[in-house]
Amino acid sequence: MGSYFAWLAEKTPTRWWHDSAIPDEILAAKKLGALGVTTNPVLTFKSFQAVPDFWKDKVAAIPQTLDFEERAEALLKLVATFAAGQFKEVFEASGGRHGLALGQLNPSRAGDADGMLAQARRYHSWAPNIAIKLPATRSGVEVVERLAEEGIPICATINVSVAQALSVAEAYEKGAKKAEAAGRRPPLCLVVQQVGRVDDYIRDIARDAMSDVREEDVILAGLAMAKRAYQLFRERKYRAVIMPAGLRGTYHVTELAGGGFTFSIHPRVQKMLLDANPKHEERVDVPVSQAALERLLKLGEFRKAYEPDGLKPGEYIAFGVVQKLLSQFTETGWAPLEVYGSDKASSRWT
Repeated sequence: MGSYFAWLAEKTPTRWWHDSAIPDEILAAKKLGALGVTTNPVLTFKSFQAVPDFWKDKVAAIPQTLDFEERAEALLKLVATFAAGQFKEVFEASGGRHGLALGQLNPSRAGDADGMLAQARRYHSWAPNIAIKLPATRSGVEVVERLAEEGIPICATINVSVAQALSVAEAYEKGAKKAEAAGRRPPLCLVVQQVGRVDDYIRDIARDAMSDVREEDVILAGLAMAKRAYQLFRERKYRAVIMPAGLRGTYHVTELAGGGFTFSIHPRVQKMLLDANPKHEERVDVPVSQAALERLLKLGEFRKAYEPDGLKPGEYIAFGVVQKLLSQFTETGWAPLEVYGSDKASSRWT
């Protein structure tokens, strides 16, 4: 029996991208069958910390005169263009469906549509196979439509609900139709479903509420959300592709195997899958436990994530787990990049 990754590639429509910005890990994942690279401010900063000598000369070449946001962008560009360069031939061979690297926008602009659009255009100018990673806030959804119309690849992240996923897919369809009317081929659109992040959030909510939700229920929360979103995408014939991410174990892959997903898989989970070589079984259409789902649905925060109308667009940015992720990307990724290798002191208060 071959590896689990080989089975996915050869026998199912399920594909995967690498989730790390460390150069050696990117190259190793490509050999294993990864078809693209997820990067973000946190992963970029971790790469500088992990292999500083690899990036030293490139970082030193960045002018000290740049302002904070410009410096963070310049550092993100180093990593994103390196990753994009490793997958250029995959991008060309797949007609733009794979072979991309993700460049994430400033998380502090999550409510600034105009600012995100301008930044997205700058990022895409770095290389044709740079996809724009932006938050699935109301403003972010607005930008999705504009990017689709302009033919710029998209990855909607900080997406932690079925409602957000549907909004992104609808916005993409509107933009894609405008692109086609103008004679342009619509770009790739990935819709991240942060399965593990949802689990982490629901675990905290369940404990604080002293509910009867069990750990075996909690680890099904993100899967239930992703399976429901996938079912609705198929029913509505959306062209956007769901990207399960924030994986916490092999089960986040095996329980969605067989679907037309493009996973984002961290090296830690890659190793788990290689070591375990789980049963080669398509399980995307196997529903989660009904009893577990009923217990989860007693939690209002889970209903927000699971129900197609659980959140209104104006509520996306205020959803607890969205705020948690925006803070994480800002404080442990973007903020350190603003001053990494710089002689300027941070302007942020602590």
